[in-house]
Amino acid sequence: MRWHLASTALLVILMIAVSSAQAPELFDVVSVKEMGPASGEALARFGSGCDGSFPRLENRRFTVTTTAYALITWAYGFNRNGGCGFVTNGNFIVGGPAWIRTERFEVQGLVPESAPVPAIGAFLNGEAPALEAMIRGMLADRFRLAVHREMRDAPVYALVAARGGARMTAAKADERTGYGINRQPDANGLPVDHLRVSNGNMTYIAIMLGIITKRPVVDRTGLTGTYSFDLPFAPQEVKAADTSAASLFTALQEQLGLRLEDTRAPIEILVIDRAEKPTEN
Repeated sequence: MRWHLASTALLVILMIAVSSAQAPELFDVVSVKEMGPASGEALARFGSGCDGSFPRLENRRFTVTTTAYALITWAYGFNRNGGCGFVTNGNFIVGGPAWIRTERFEVQGLVPESAPVPAIGAFLNGEAPALEAMIRGMLADRFRLAVHREMRDAPVYALVAARGGARMTAAKADERTGYGINRQPDANGLPVDHLRVSNGNMTYIAIMLGIITKRPVVDRTGLTGTYSFDLPFAPQEVKAADTSAASLFTALQEQLGLRLEDTRAPIEILVIDRAEKPTEN
């Protein structure tokens, strides 16, 4: 009888220890204040629900003023796949009340002493899982957020090698990794967009192409190296007569030996089951 009681007590202690080890860290203190609607211009530029705000992390205090939608994209790991704009363009988060995409909230959370404090750059690159877990906990507690994941068939572009094969320039060993999309006028002042990649892999190149095309891009090139290039192409919203550059589709094929194929593929999405406006504190 004593052995049975001791064994039971030991089992309970082990279960508590395992549960504690697995439980994610939570913010020590959380403050949430409603700040009114996001500007229509910002939502149009960055995508529905994405107002372009960036967080700060100073003295263990996480601070940002943004939409609940943007917070959800950060909390559930979408920073690893291109961030808020990529999510809204691909419709990877569905459901929920309209205000999560239009109303801004000031959120402050104090990271506990026992938790690591990542650099903001690491967080925005999806490399701060502990901080993501804290934001998930805050959303569940203050916004009463409940979600689940589903696989849905969706229209995508498949990135493949064109006829004749890819013509990619391998990155040098000492090159820094970087990705960017910017606009630079040509010699005649006509607008030309540039996709600039330094020491980038095909997964992130596909993500950048998805941001440009506003549709998920699935890498099916089979290329496993890292590459560097500067790809000029015509801005999506500009007429062909008003730019000197080829369309993105033509530029990819002629300059890099790649092609975007219109197809469908199963995509994992996040479904919002419940969300409530928080009370201020």
